[in-house]
Amino acid sequence: MISMNETWIKQRMSHNHDDYHLTPTDDSAWSSLFPRKMLMEDDEISWNIMYKNIKYSDQFKLRGSFLSEISLHNVRLDPQSVHGQAQQTNLEYLLILDVDSLVWSFRKIAGLDTPGSPYGGWEAPDVELRGHFVGHYLSATAQMWASTHNETLREKMATLVTALKECQDAMGTGYLSAFPSELFDRFEAVQPVWAPYYTIHKIMAGLLDQYNLAESAQALKMVTQMADYFYKRVQNVVMRHTLERHWLSLNEETGGMNDVLYRLYTVTNDQKHLLLAHLFDKPCFLGLLALKADDISGFHANTHIPIVIGAQMRYEVTGDELYKEIGTFFMDVVNSTHSFATGGTSVSEFWADPKRLGDKLHTENEESCTTYNMLKVSRNLFKWSKEMIYADYYERALTNGVLGIQRGTEPGVMIYMLPLGHGVSKGRSYHKWGTLFNSFWCCYGTGIESFSKLGDSIYFEEMGSVPGIYVIQYISSSINWTSAKLSLTQVVDDVVSWDQSLKVKITVATQHSGTATLNLRIPSWSSSSGLKASVNGDPLSLPAPGNFLSISRNWGNRDTVLLQFPLGLRTEFIQDDRPQFNSLQAILYGPYLLAGLSTGDYDIQT
Repeated sequence: MISMNETWIKQRMSHNHDDYHLTPTDDSAWSSLFPRKMLMEDDEISWNIMYKNIKYSDQFKLRGSFLSEISLHNVRLDPQSVHGQAQQTNLEYLLILDVDSLVWSFRKIAGLDTPGSPYGGWEAPDVELRGHFVGHYLSATAQMWASTHNETLREKMATLVTALKECQDAMGTGYLSAFPSELFDRFEAVQPVWAPYYTIHKIMAGLLDQYNLAESAQALKMVTQMADYFYKRVQNVVMRHTLERHWLSLNEETGGMNDVLYRLYTVTNDQKHLLLAHLFDKPCFLGLLALKADDISGFHANTHIPIVIGAQMRYEVTGDELYKEIGTFFMDVVNSTHSFATGGTSVSEFWADPKRLGDKLHTENEESCTTYNMLKVSRNLFKWSKEMIYADYYERALTNGVLGIQRGTEPGVMIYMLPLGHGVSKGRSYHKWGTLFNSFWCCYGTGIESFSKLGDSIYFEEMGSVPGIYVIQYISSSINWTSAKLSLTQVVDDVVSWDQSLKVKITVATQHSGTATLNLRIPSWSSSSGLKASVNGDPLSLPAPGNFLSISRNWGNRDTVLLQFPLGLRTEFIQDDRPQFNSLQAILYGPYLLAGLSTGDYDIQT
């Protein structure tokens, strides 16, 4: 393994370095700080205070100004657009699903009556991962409620939260799951078990989303009780064994436990939640990335991408620049050596060797979950840096990797993998198309979330004396920009073959006067020839593609911005540096990856 981060290595090799104990791969350093005996309550408080003082001294300060998210409550998709139709199809599925069936196994474990019948697939009562989809459903309904304010959905998700609370109360320990706690006994003993923390992450994240997006105080209390329960469990593992034993158990898939705990900490400010989040930062993986080693081959992709998202959240919470570097390097590695033209990654759920994708095109490419999570990674990086590469990636992966998950407008029919081989199709892959009530794969969970939050990365806000907004996705939608006292409506014309341009119209509505800045993305796939922009018919000078056009002015009601981006055909080589794959290329039209129809011979003579 060769590291490209020599400065970081030298710092970590110096034993008198102030934050030496934070080295992700240095288990012994963390072990020497973490108490081996079960802590009394007073000792727990002392430990947390000590850890906070060591870890979060004044050396950790967030640097620079980050962009702020625009709440889903303030963004609305055009119902006639492709994205609006996808959202509506997903809403219909969320409304079809039955609360009694969703919570059947939760009630069974809690010893409560079980009206109705359980769902099948991965939610069946004999499947160890059962309950994971319910967590996704909590997140998806919270996001969809924020995106639509559909009252029927709000009532359904409130009913679900109440039913789960009854289960948690019946068990009386803070534990909440659709499977017995015995699965964690096996996990902690490093015995075979199917990813219990993966499911717990989904449930905790769902409850936290219910609080953040739907203001459910009940959900916040529930997720806090869950965090306290698992704090005690992890603490007990360290008492009876070692910290290294806890790290060893994390070789199983644990979802984004670190991420949800960091997010919970931002709400509760409880040091136990912060410490527990640290303990789910997987050292054996983050350590490789901290050393800037491209050594992710053979790792299960969707086990590890959420760990990076958690590391990014650690940076936002603590200001520790190391975790910013980890996220940045990871994105660069995946995007440059492990990605398909769709923006997706993974081969049969795993990462292949770098730049060795030429012979990996078949039915089991690009697990949908990985695309969902890589979008989160790129979204965070864009918020921090405002760099075009991350906005371009988001558009590519959303357009080519997410929108095709659904089968048209059929509610609840989605895919697991996105086939990329010659002569293959979604319906003839290993999993084929899923069904409404008997699939519930991991990708069904991320699927219902993806189509509930399509509006979350179109706009980002920049705070300052003059409010600014970044428009990074051209999707027909409207936004209530409260800080600027403006509303924007974005209309994107359908792309047609006889007009090789993407045309966008942005209209301002306001009852107040004031200066604001629109930062409009000039996509890297466009070209300077034929690129046009105007305000109220007055042409604007434009930067080169791959930059933002900034328009700062005192906006008036009905002011209009017109944009025209030339579309052209281009090719991209597959990420494979072996000579036999030199001619294997993807064909794109602007941001759209094209599929070819042939009778068997797929070679193109040029």
